[in-house]
Amino acid sequence: MNRKSMIRFFVCAILFPIFFVVPDMAYTMTSIPSSIPVRTLDLVRVLSTYFPRIEGKVTDYHQKEVTIDRGASSGIYPGLVLTVTRQGEPFRDPYTRLLLGYREIRLGEVEVSSVTPTGATGVFRPAKKGTTAPVPGDIVRLSGAPLPVAIVPASNYTDVRVLAHLSRTLDRSSRFRSIDPFRVEISMNTLGIGNKRDPGSLVRLARMLKAKALIVADTTLIGKKVELDLKAVNAETGTTLAMVSGLLEGARPFAEALDSTRAVGFVAPGLPPLSNPDSVVTVPFIPRFIALGDYRGNGKNLLALSDTHRVYVSDFRNKAVHVKFEETDRWVPQNRHIFISSGPLIPHQGKNSRYQIAVSNIVTGTPYSYVLDYDGKTFHRIWKHAKLYLRIVTLPGKGPTLLGQKRGVNKPFLGSIHEYYWNRDHFEKGSAVSWPPGISLFGTQPLQLDGKTVYLEIADDNHLEVFDGNGDLRFKSPVYLGGYFDHFVYGRPHALLPVRQRNVHLKGRILTVESSGKSASHPIVIVYKNVPMAGANERFQGYQYGQVFFYRWTGVNWVTAGKLSRVKGFISDIALTRNPRTLKPELLVSTEPLFNFMNIENLYVNEGKLSTYPLPSAVMRELVPSGTAPGLINRPSNGGSR
Repeated sequence: MNRKSMIRFFVCAILFPIFFVVPDMAYTMTSIPSSIPVRTLDLVRVLSTYFPRIEGKVTDYHQKEVTIDRGASSGIYPGLVLTVTRQGEPFRDPYTRLLLGYREIRLGEVEVSSVTPTGATGVFRPAKKGTTAPVPGDIVRLSGAPLPVAIVPASNYTDVRVLAHLSRTLDRSSRFRSIDPFRVEISMNTLGIGNKRDPGSLVRLARMLKAKALIVADTTLIGKKVELDLKAVNAETGTTLAMVSGLLEGARPFAEALDSTRAVGFVAPGLPPLSNPDSVVTVPFIPRFIALGDYRGNGKNLLALSDTHRVYVSDFRNKAVHVKFEETDRWVPQNRHIFISSGPLIPHQGKNSRYQIAVSNIVTGTPYSYVLDYDGKTFHRIWKHAKLYLRIVTLPGKGPTLLGQKRGVNKPFLGSIHEYYWNRDHFEKGSAVSWPPGISLFGTQPLQLDGKTVYLEIADDNHLEVFDGNGDLRFKSPVYLGGYFDHFVYGRPHALLPVRQRNVHLKGRILTVESSGKSASHPIVIVYKNVPMAGANERFQGYQYGQVFFYRWTGVNWVTAGKLSRVKGFISDIALTRNPRTLKPELLVSTEPLFNFMNIENLYVNEGKLSTYPLPSAVMRELVPSGTAPGLINRPSNGGSR
């Protein structure tokens, strides 16, 4: 090959599709240079060419090999699976007796192995044992009706925005019908699919979903652009039919159409718009946890912050934080706060009930939790060295209640959850509270919903789940809510057991806002996530930004009422407060510097930010503007019991 021929070869290899053939599998890979942007619609058009509408007949059958009268000119290619049927009895209109059509008997499938321009051959697989073999004249078909396809994320770090955009475009096309992502997620969890590239697992998933094809999607963040890799997988065999790859950029899909001879990729929206806060305050430490409360009993809220070692009680006003109290106990450097929560625990006869602060704390692997109370001059510990995990929970019908649970040896939480109540000058253990099986104290939040108590949980797979009193799943959010890196170590080494460290991952705080003035309680639930990034090798590479989601109960289901699309920084906690001027609810968000492969700011910056955001307008329309301060729900953390 001379020099000109070599140059021509490499140019063609870049600009045109490349065909690969491997044993028992043949597929095409379509890629484009990063400078060529395309639309999502063009991507769907390319995918539709791999699923052409076909209507042909069997011309011969010999030793499981079927020959059909349609070939490459009809869109057939090796690896395509077609349905083989036989014409049955006619059926007529019962009144006019006009012939309406013929019943069909499904014989099985034929996987195409070789193709000519006008014909093709393939291997026949019967639908069930004892099925009659095909004969010349039997029908071979790939239906022209919209085909149900399932989009499968290649990893937990695949950009869900891109997948949602692709799903909507598939639904708008005339060739595909995208299966609900919630069903796909539930089916994957039910089957326990870990390796999403395993052909056998994908076939089992397709059978459960009754999908005709699967689209395995992977995304990689490159600066402010996203590289997307799509793989179309045959639902019957698990083999790869086609691969499409492209670099995404731009706020919206491009409007211009593409030439049919040009290679095709994909363009999705870029980073979501930045959510603008009402105020931002910088604090000289990382505020891991937030708890608002009337700690002085004078009707004015103070802000309790924790950096996981000590508690700071501050006055948060005029866009500034004024520290009123700071823990200086000698145990402070050894503390490992799990979370802090607040609520009135001590009976009070005055106008305002004074709030207390419950701190779940670990010292050298053992719970050393405590409760803080204000005596008019300073805060002091009214219960200390409690070998329990403590949390103040708003129980339906009871109000704020102090709950506690023991620590296990091989499990983080042990035994029943008990109520603890104040008796004169100390807390006493009360009766065990009703709690669904399999749901830990730190993985859920009870809520009164249409007269019944339900339990909200950020699950192990980082989705919002809602359970009834029996522990049965009633709702699961389609949005992945991952991005929680907090953990604590539990379990001390035993003399007879290997020394091992066990980590329990915490999940984000769940807040609720009650919409008053209605006959039925239709609360709004607030949860957050931190959006991760991953490289081409799927390795975690840090976080990009935070997001906050608002779910509304309609009386039938939970729907998304609004969201903060991009919060700058890594969200460590959220709380509900209200604007002192308008008396409307606001969201208080504590953030810390990001860490990813492009940003190592959190390695040398030890300060965080407290930002207030107005609730989305759609959320505010659901609330009565009475100025009443919304109830605050305490932070749950998943104890890994599920």
